[in-house]
Amino acid sequence: MPERKRLTPSEFDFIRPHLERQKEANIEHIRRVLVDGAKQRDIAEQLHMTVQGVSAMVARAWKTHVECGERPAGWRVVHVALPDDVADLVEQLAYIARRRMRK
Repeated sequence: MPERKRLTPSEFDFIRPHLERQKEANIEHIRRVLVDGAKQRDIAEQLHMTVQGVSAMVARAWKTHVECGERPAGWRVVHVALPDDVADLVEQLAYIARRRMRK
């Protein structure tokens, strides 16, 4: 079973301005999944949506967190131009570092 992605309330509040393209009600439902741990299936039933639709909303919010979320203490943002293969490696390293930090 895949690991459930979770955010703290402050992490979600930090990315909330980046979710402005979503309806306010949908943002609250995304929060319920990512912060409160609600099941996507339950949210889909409440919204009369498919589970895939809810999953897509949550995935976009998670991507926003990964790209724009708060930086942990001691981390810095680096903007560089790299060849595609090197950029892919750097993105993978950043992903691994974030996952290790959460454990």
